[in-house]
Amino acid sequence: MRFAVLADLHIGRSIPLAIAEHRRAAFERALTKAVDAIVAAGVDYVFVCGDLFERRTLRPYMVEFTQRELFRLVKETEARRKKSPLLLVIRGNHDGSRESNVLEYLKHPLGSYLHIFNDENPTYSDDNIFVVGLSEYDQIDRAFENKAKPALAKAMGIKIVMLHGFVEHYNNVPLGDSSVTLSSLAESGADFVFTGHYHKKCDPRKLQNGGWVLTPGSTEIYDFAEDPEKGLYIVDTDGPQFTWVPIEPLHVMRQVKIDNGRGADPKWYEAKAVETLRGFVDELHAQHKQGYIRIKLEGTLSEGWPSDVSEDRIRGAVPDPLLLWTDVDTLELNLPPSVARPMAENTDVAEYFRDFGGFAEEIREVHGRVREALEEEASTKTGLLTATQREQFIVDWVRRFEAKTFKGEKS
Repeated sequence: MRFAVLADLHIGRSIPLAIAEHRRAAFERALTKAVDAIVAAGVDYVFVCGDLFERRTLRPYMVEFTQRELFRLVKETEARRKKSPLLLVIRGNHDGSRESNVLEYLKHPLGSYLHIFNDENPTYSDDNIFVVGLSEYDQIDRAFENKAKPALAKAMGIKIVMLHGFVEHYNNVPLGDSSVTLSSLAESGADFVFTGHYHKKCDPRKLQNGGWVLTPGSTEIYDFAEDPEKGLYIVDTDGPQFTWVPIEPLHVMRQVKIDNGRGADPKWYEAKAVETLRGFVDELHAQHKQGYIRIKLEGTLSEGWPSDVSEDRIRGAVPDPLLLWTDVDTLELNLPPSVARPMAENTDVAEYFRDFGGFAEEIREVHGRVREALEEEASTKTGLLTATQREQFIVDWVRRFEAKTFKGEKS
């Protein structure tokens, strides 16, 4: 038998918003290219390991486009092989939740070629295969132990697990995220484990029980930090044999860091950014492709402020139709050591707002809590709190401010 294994197509992704239409087109094209490759390979089963869509709120045309491409996969394969493949799909964390699963939009009364796993019944079986499909779980290790292992113990045929989660010592698991161990996969007796959620392609790895684990990665570059090697796997069960099918990204997507360990002024950073941008444009012309770039400026300024680095001047120095978007990130540029802090340690912030009367005391309280949080929890690189950490202070501040009146008028 022959399988196609792919994951993380993210249809509908529109980040960065400045080039939203270009990004959506790239992810849609990746699905079209994947369908072309799968039809050419002539497979019996297609395994989509989560995050088919980017979010739970979709434009109708995105659902129609995806339905049309999946139907084309089935009909063109049927025309070539006189046999329809079966498509098996699990929900990823971007595909919604158990209560609001956007994959349900793909269902059709006549769509017997499509099987979407659900949390209540995570198994599928026929005369050839037995599949356990685990959608995105906060604790994928527990889900595997509680759902996959017991089901596989009674299974017949080729035993397959689909999961949307990480595998320890196979994927580079982010700190704090749950994962399944290689030993646990082997103990389950699975012949094949196909995984999504990890966007980087991983070579097939043989398990101790003789089975295999396989992560195809995503089909299009998701963000600036990703490796551009994208595609899917074709798996022949005899052997088995694994064939990588690359999908070339539609655009060149690049992230470049510019740092000066000795310290430099804003003009130096601007000049280096322009030089980098010109080199990137030359690369675009050599490849005959459009692209976008993020230039991250890091280090300590010898003078001036991060805002003195002009993104408009950098962009204006290298106008080119192949350059779709340029982002200049100055968040990790540190102020010169000689620049005085805006507020001394012993300054009473309430003094600056004494005209607000009693509200100045509340401002002092919030300011103190923010400073404590910065001292205890701020990033060692940026000196900032995360968005989640900041949110609690923003909510509290808005609540307090909206409840006050100033000079007889509500704020």
